[in-house]
Amino acid sequence: MSRVPFAAAFLGAAGLIPFLYGVALIFSAPDTLPTFGVFASDPEGGLRMLQVFGAVILGFMGGCLWGFVSAPGRTPNLPGLLATIVPAFIAFIAVRPDPAMSCLWLAFGYVVLQAIDVGFDKAGIAPDYWLHLRLPLTAIVMACLLVGALNG
Repeated sequence: MSRVPFAAAFLGAAGLIPFLYGVALIFSAPDTLPTFGVFASDPEGGLRMLQVFGAVILGFMGGCLWGFVSAPGRTPNLPGLLATIVPAFIAFIAVRPDPAMSCLWLAFGYVVLQAIDVGFDKAGIAPDYWLHLRLPLTAIVMACLLVGALNG
């Protein structure tokens, strides 16, 4: 297994910021943390941040997997491509009026994503560093989403 490239590790860690900030908003008094008018600076804004960013990133990760299945030199197969659209579909059905329920659905989506990541790793489809990058990031994202689900 090779080391995670710096750029991937850096951007992966930076991608945790909105999740962690959403949790911080859930536990902070209203208007104490800046949100620059994008989300309310209160617990509801934190939940909304988790909901929106969680759905966007879940869909994005499915797109990353599509790229692995469709990489040059590979002939994409139907099961592999179907697996890559599952995260986006879960993200789509997860976005609902109740942000706490959305967070729960999204946490489920990240469990499914992790299973696909492991399967692609075992099949030699994902880069050799992929699980070293994805396992800790997914664990933190799921923890943040579960905080949202429990505090919504």
